[in-house]
Amino acid sequence: MTDEYRMLTGLERKVEAMQECSCQLSLNAMSLSVAVDACRGARYFGGLLKRWEECLPLGDANDVDFGLWSNKVWDMMKGVQYVYGQNHVQVNLYEYGSEPYQTLKERVCGMAETDDSLAPLQEVQGRDVAGIVMCALRELQEVLMRISEFMGAPTEELIGRSFELWRACYRKYCHGACQKRYSRWKVGFSERALKKKLKERVEQEMEAMRALFMGDDEWEMVYDAEQKALDYDGLSRFLFTHAKRYGVSCMAGERPVFSTELLDLFNHIDLLRMMQADLSAPRRRVEKTEQKDELETKVLELVAKVLPHAEEKWQPRLGGLWQRIFRTFRADIAQAGAHEKFKDFSKKTVYCIIGHLRKRDVYRKAVTCVDMTKALEGENNGMRKYLNNGLSELTTELGRRIKTFVEQEIKAVA
Repeated sequence: MTDEYRMLTGLERKVEAMQECSCQLSLNAMSLSVAVDACRGARYFGGLLKRWEECLPLGDANDVDFGLWSNKVWDMMKGVQYVYGQNHVQVNLYEYGSEPYQTLKERVCGMAETDDSLAPLQEVQGRDVAGIVMCALRELQEVLMRISEFMGAPTEELIGRSFELWRACYRKYCHGACQKRYSRWKVGFSERALKKKLKERVEQEMEAMRALFMGDDEWEMVYDAEQKALDYDGLSRFLFTHAKRYGVSCMAGERPVFSTELLDLFNHIDLLRMMQADLSAPRRRVEKTEQKDELETKVLELVAKVLPHAEEKWQPRLGGLWQRIFRTFRADIAQAGAHEKFKDFSKKTVYCIIGHLRKRDVYRKAVTCVDMTKALEGENNGMRKYLNNGLSELTTELGRRIKTFVEQEIKAVA
């Protein structure tokens, strides 16, 4: 049971106990207690919402159904109205933000939680108490409703940003331990035997990771069988739409807390990334150098066709920029998509990057996409849309990586 759930259930029990009050004075005293808890609860949940708007949670208040509790608070308000009605006091169910409540709210929120002074309550008039408790509950109800609406429809951008923040948190605090375990395992094999062992270990890790998901449908959401690689965009979407499976993790505080389930997921991702990097290392041997250089040459020759359209300050730097782009995103550029007619490499990816560089003023915007397409293709054809739309034509994960890399290059030049 989380603190958030205890807070709300405690408030619910207090409202139910109001029916047992023996007199108006007792009822007002209990109502003020409810008002203080509801007021502080609204502030607390409002703070949670602001934090979650920056990074989606993976376990905070995981047992609270915010839509359900918004309705429950509404029922509490009707319960308060009924109890005061039994005492011949009429309460407006729709009262909101009254002056007595705002005054009490300022005083209560200005106190530390450990402060036991009753001064904020001493100046409250008995006739105002019913309206105060109603306003406090309504404010809490509206905050819970906003959280319910927010959590029910996270944006793609927020999901992507949140996933990167959680991964960065893992890399900062947990990657080192995973890397040490992996290094201890590797040191037991010679260079000759390691490649075979790596292939076996990759298969084992992939099966272990697959066991974290229920059935083929879920696995297909996070694994690209065609590319034989994890789909990080799909994985991030799955993670934040199935957060309750991953225990209670929290990023607040000096050091984040990872649940066993979430740490297990990120450990698998980290291990696979390190092993696949080691497996790809032999491709850089001498016998592969000619093939790699040939592909790089083809791509650089293609982008050289639009060099005259670069901004003046970028023309002497553009060759080096494209070489760094190619070597950083070689795997993404080398593999043409299933629907691409040109199969030597992914022209789509290259043209999307050119389109983004054009938007970032590396290429002159005065030169139209039609002119750029003619320079690259020799004619105006359907490839123009990639120049026009830029990174939006790529997957969210790849587009985000390219955008970050380009921004770093632009800052370096600046």
